[in-house]
Formats: sequence, C-alpha cells, structure tokens
Amino acid sequence: MNKTLYDAFRCLNLLANGDRPYGIREMGRELGLDSAKVTRLMQTLLALEMVQQDAKRKYRLGIGLHRLSASAIHNSAFYNAIIDMLEETGSHSISIVIGVLSGSNVVYLIHTRGGKSIARAIGNYESFPIHDSVIGIKLLSAMSDEEIVARIGIHDYRLLQKDIEEARRHQVFGKAWSATDYRLACNIPGMQAAIALSNISGDRLDIDSLRRFLISAAKRISGESFPTI
Repeated sequence: MNKTLYDAFRCLNLLANGDRPYGIREMGRELGLDSAKVTRLMQTLLALEMVQQDAKRKYRLGIGLHRLSASAIHNSAFYNAIIDMLEETGSHSISIVIGVLSGSNVVYLIHTRGGKSIARAIGNYESFPIHDSVIGIKLLSAMSDEEIVARIGIHDYRLLQKDIEEARRHQVFGKAWSATDYRLACNIPGMQAAIALSNISGDRLDIDSLRRFLISAAKRISGESFPTI
C-alpha cells in the first residue's frame, strides 16, 4: 500500500464528510497524522485544486475535486443506469435508496425520499449505522459470520443475527421498521451495493410486486433487465 496516497485520500474523506473547513492541526488530530505530513499533503492537493484554503488558512474541498466528481458521475455506467431507472420509474411516495458499506455504517448514494427530484436524490451520501438500515443488513448477509464480526463486533452481530439469517434466505429481505414503514432490500449483482425501498405501507401495496421491481432494478443497474413499478 502507498501510505502517502492512502493518507491523502483520508484527508479528502475527512473534508468531504465535514460540514466546515479544517485546519492542519485539527486534521492531524482527527486522522492521527503529524501536522508536518498533513501540511505536505495539503500543499500537493492544493496545487491539484483538490482542496482550497480560506482566509483563516483552513481547508475545504476544491473545484478540482468537484470537477472530477462531475466527470466520474457523467461517465459512470452505474449512475447512468440509476438515473435512467429513476426517470422511467417516476415519482412515488415510496423512497428508493441505494447504499454501500463504509466501516460499521451504510452510506446512501441515492435517496429519493419519496418523490424527491432526481437531482436532489443523487449523491445523497448520508451515513447511518448498519443496524438502522435494511441495506446494511442485506449487505452483511453476503458476508461470512467471521467477516461480519470483524466489521461490527460480536455484540452487534448477535443483535442482528436473526435478521442476517433471514436476509440470507431471501433474494429480497423485508423488515417492518414501524407500522407505516416496511422496507425491502436487494443486493445489486456484482457490486458491493444494495437497492432498497422504504416508507412502504404494507396494507395498501402489493409487496410481491415491489419485490419483483427490486430484483429487476438491481439487475438493470448491474447491466441487465428492465424494472417497472
């Protein structure tokens, strides 16, 4: 592993997940890095326009990174398939969510929030604990028990064990979060990501048709069929 490159990405990740600028010493404390090393990394990233510096000499993400992000999304078969799927599906009270694991959390890449515009749904990047997300449970179900324990610890594994075992038995995992919020999740083939539906009221909707939609949507995002809802 290239340690310098690794630490540079850690710095960018800290800035990306923060809601404010960071100073050199603060970044060093957060990441366990020497201030001199953070300074060198920031100077390189500043030259590449990946970060920018404010009047107080604190750092935030720069236009170069936004430019890179825009190009990556524009040329991404993954995001293009998602955008096509959302446009063809239209607006519904049910939320469509796509997420990935990040440590012991789930990061949402897409979250329509029941009718939210596609522009606002993309790049949502909210983060939630795995146990608070049907996507997290479904993604864990694709791992071995040893991998799950290494990721979330034995205590949380035991709390989620029944849900994980249920998710392993079904292509689409369903769970009631509340009386008005039933959730479904399906892993996307060939990717460490899952697609889910939330805000489902089971007494009003055909759960089986929603399961079929998720399977079809997951296949399409991975390069296969056509979903309808």
